[in-house]
Amino acid sequence: MNMMFKFVSSMALLSSLVYGAVNLNTASKEELMALPGIGESRAEAIIDYRNKNKFNSIEDIKNVKGIGDKRYEAIKADLSINGDNDISNLKSKGNSSKSSKKVKEKKDKINSDIKKDRTGKEKKDKVSKSKVSKDKGEGK
Repeated sequence: MNMMFKFVSSMALLSSLVYGAVNLNTASKEELMALPGIGESRAEAIIDYRNKNKFNSIEDIKNVKGIGDKRYEAIKADLSINGDNDISNLKSKGNSSKSSKKVKEKKDKINSDIKKDRTGKEKKDKVSKSKVSKDKGEGK
């Protein structure tokens, strides 16, 4: 029995690495909003809930006002309670407004920032020295 539990746990962990997942205990409002049916107010409600209670299972999300069985069933494949957040490959299907170009660009930027943070690289403004020197010279 213990060996089976270890195997199932390992498989669950590996599958979370392959597919996108939103960690309910650490996700930002924008990452939560990447889930279908989760807009700004529901994302804020999730964050308010986790500030008072830790999510011990993904089913705990049903304790958040506005999230019932139907919404839970639609998003549960993309939920986790540990690990990193990765919204680049969510399994849930979003509604048409969520699949807009702006939302996709925002998701890509968030994932890019997360990857940069993991590698320890600083985010630097890309301003060339020649641009700076031209700008200084124009005022004369």
